[in-house]
Amino acid sequence: MQNPTRLALVTILLATAIFPPLAHSTTISLDGDWHFVADPTASLDEQKLAAFQDSRPTRVPSSWQSQFADLRDYAGVGWYWRTVNVPALDAVHVALLRFGAVDYLAEVYVNGRKAGRHEGGYLPFELDVTSLLRPGENQIAVRVVDPGAKPNVVEGINYAEIPHGKQNWYVQTSGLWQSVELDLRPRMRIGVVHVTAGADGRFKFVVPVIDLPPAAQMPKPAYVGAEILNPVGRSIWKESRDLTAGQDRYEFSGHFDDAQLWSPSTPAVYTLRAWLSSGDSLSTHFGFRTFETRGGKFYLNGQPIYLRGALDQDFYPDTIYTPPSVDFVKDEMQRAKALGLNLLRCHIKVPDPRYLEAADETGMLVWYEIPNWDKLTADSERRALETLRGMVERDWNHPSIIMVSIINESWGADLTKPADRAWLKSTYEEAKKLVPGWLVDDNSACCDNFHVETDLADFHTYNAIPDYASNFDRFVGDLAKRPGWLFSSYSDAGAKGSEPLMLSEFGNWGLPRVPAAKPWWFARDMGGRKITLPEGIEQRFKDYQFSGLFPTLDALSDATEWHEFTSLKYEIESLRSHAPIQGYVITEFTDLNWESNGLLDMWRHPKVFADRLAKLQQNDLIIPRAEKRNYLATEKVHVDVYLSHYSSQDLAGLSVYWQLEGDPVVRSLVVPRFPAPDVLELDPIEFPAPEFPAPVKRALSVKLVAGDKTLAEDSLDLYFYPPKTPELPPPVTFEDPTGRLRRLPGEMNRRGYLAPTGAEAFPVLIASALDDKVKARLEAGGRVLLLTSDKATLAPGIEIVPRAGSDYDGNWISNFLWVRKDQPPFKAVGFDTLPGFETQSITPPAVIKGIPPQNFGDVLSGIFYGWIHNNVGTLVQARYGKGRLLICTLGVGTGYGSDPYATRLLDALVEYAVTGPEPQFEIPREGK
Repeated sequence: MQNPTRLALVTILLATAIFPPLAHSTTISLDGDWHFVADPTASLDEQKLAAFQDSRPTRVPSSWQSQFADLRDYAGVGWYWRTVNVPALDAVHVALLRFGAVDYLAEVYVNGRKAGRHEGGYLPFELDVTSLLRPGENQIAVRVVDPGAKPNVVEGINYAEIPHGKQNWYVQTSGLWQSVELDLRPRMRIGVVHVTAGADGRFKFVVPVIDLPPAAQMPKPAYVGAEILNPVGRSIWKESRDLTAGQDRYEFSGHFDDAQLWSPSTPAVYTLRAWLSSGDSLSTHFGFRTFETRGGKFYLNGQPIYLRGALDQDFYPDTIYTPPSVDFVKDEMQRAKALGLNLLRCHIKVPDPRYLEAADETGMLVWYEIPNWDKLTADSERRALETLRGMVERDWNHPSIIMVSIINESWGADLTKPADRAWLKSTYEEAKKLVPGWLVDDNSACCDNFHVETDLADFHTYNAIPDYASNFDRFVGDLAKRPGWLFSSYSDAGAKGSEPLMLSEFGNWGLPRVPAAKPWWFARDMGGRKITLPEGIEQRFKDYQFSGLFPTLDALSDATEWHEFTSLKYEIESLRSHAPIQGYVITEFTDLNWESNGLLDMWRHPKVFADRLAKLQQNDLIIPRAEKRNYLATEKVHVDVYLSHYSSQDLAGLSVYWQLEGDPVVRSLVVPRFPAPDVLELDPIEFPAPEFPAPVKRALSVKLVAGDKTLAEDSLDLYFYPPKTPELPPPVTFEDPTGRLRRLPGEMNRRGYLAPTGAEAFPVLIASALDDKVKARLEAGGRVLLLTSDKATLAPGIEIVPRAGSDYDGNWISNFLWVRKDQPPFKAVGFDTLPGFETQSITPPAVIKGIPPQNFGDVLSGIFYGWIHNNVGTLVQARYGKGRLLICTLGVGTGYGSDPYATRLLDALVEYAVTGPEPQFEIPREGK
């Protein structure tokens, strides 16, 4: 029989030979292959894992939702485990198991023994596992608990009370979604080092020493050293200190006269190296920069800056919450900069550290936010502050971070309650203590919520453009006046009156080109709202006969992206025309699953307008603005011109050249002296509208030029019409029980329309409602043009539905008005299949719902929403009895006689009522 003691000694010596003791520090990456099993009954334990036969291979870092299609909506318990070979550790080394982030609750086991637990899905944690490891093979297991929509409470953790961000909008993230590593370090080691470095070239930092031994055990020599490397890697500063027993923090400071300041144009990243005589070392990056507000403006390194941002929800096509690589993130940020952006608002998510590393290196400002919860309780309050403290602890050194938000749109708090407002104010005050040098936004506000105390006064609004462009302008004009509704009206607001004003959310949709291989999220909508469902778009394109408007689905997608650009262009110009407004955030940087309002699509391809958008998003912008776009020949065209000036270049005396497309003459304006930053209204552009034989669209181009260099450029689409009146128009009569057409008879009479003489069998009847008199005319064979916007049921299943207050308004899921521009009646005014600002005056206040897809050939103009959903008409032709009916919800009656587009279109509609082809669609009638 063998001696057990001798056998154990041999085993230890053999392990030591294979795995020699550690000399200094090393890091063993635990990324890669792990075992995984879902445990919906919570019946497994760490002792059963090794023998478990049905585990699945998974990759770390990743969420189980990204790895397993059948677990996309799984919430509950999951287990991860793997083995790792570890060298022998001597008495002066420790083993630290470090997790980048585990969502949500992690219980960690090493060799079957519990190492510790951590709650919180976004931040790193480490566990000292020295006593649990053995030389050679070791098993590491992690039990993860994460609630979701179903079940929303798991093992006492309530989803509504934990920071989760917008995971419930798109897809959950559960598990080991960031990297895992085993750090083998000297027992006396360096803690987290925070570097504070400003635009004045001064820097300071503290090196914390962990497990500093008492004086009797202090090794000789014992010291801490630090070194700073400049952005090209050259050592420019070095100091050391002797370690003293009982002193575990060592301060260093200094000053560089020639410090290279970090900014979007010069992202100068310095490196701090710190080391101990024990052999431990640390390296971190930082930058010299200062970000502050003064007098209602933002200042970066003492210079004013206009923030041109986009909302970045930081989701990825395949890996969801986990960035594919740091290079992937750098590439997308370079694309953001190519679009003219200087800021990304990382939306209610604490990003992977690689995101911030990429921002530092590419020069992208970052505003990030505590992930929201749903209900404010003592637990959610505690977790929010713990999360903020963890964000600061992890991310302080990143020069890219300039701002942090506490809540977004009052999610997770009810600001009508005094206690919730008091919590928000106290949390703002606590945040200000934690993050000197960052701005703090208490509540990025929207709708009926507001700020209590904040460093910036931002707000959100969404409008369909051009439909509700005037609403957007009114909102922006109000915002620029610093209205009272920005802050609490409960006498507890801490408004200073100097907070910079920002529109921090607005945006519009543009569909991506649909890939042949559909991603998994194509079959998912948001919370059962079918208007958000991508799946089936090809069939809807076919069913609703869009091939008669666009040669391919790709062509339709491209047209929606140009529509997105037209909308964004208008909104950015409106914002930049108001001097008090100091920045904006477009919703959003990339498409996200079903949500298609990105500047890039989900796969990070730039949308069709990328080059043109980049020209708008510059420090200096020349802006042409016109209250009207449609002009008759010889009318005076009036265009206001604004210059938004945020560069350091002196623009005084430079010329602004303008030219109408097709006109060889170039004219100019002179820029007077004015200080930056500011917005200056220049002399207007005025000229008589040129004459053309048919309606045309022409771009008015403006350029700010210095010598042979164009500093800024923009354009404005204008529409010109010949002063044509109808030749021998058919007689018209009116049936107006609603009173909405009362001005039309006089206006049409002035354009040559005559009342019936009695000799005509059926003059065109223009009606405001489908009443019995109108129905009788149709039954007898009459021609009726129904101009209506009032809610009504025309026939079983055929309704007039007002857009306001419903998904039909298009303010959130964008609407796309379309016309059959190459055939009557739109041939008289048809410029584009998806019209622009020429149709602003006839924006339909209602839509025609219920036209079957097979009858969409008789829909002469209509609207679709998002992924070709909610297909409705705005001009529909139909048979009714022996007669013909044109149903029109376009606002042609309102603009007739004053707007050339509305006037010509209504004239064309009257003509079409008489001469148009016989419709195939027949309105069903009761009892017929």
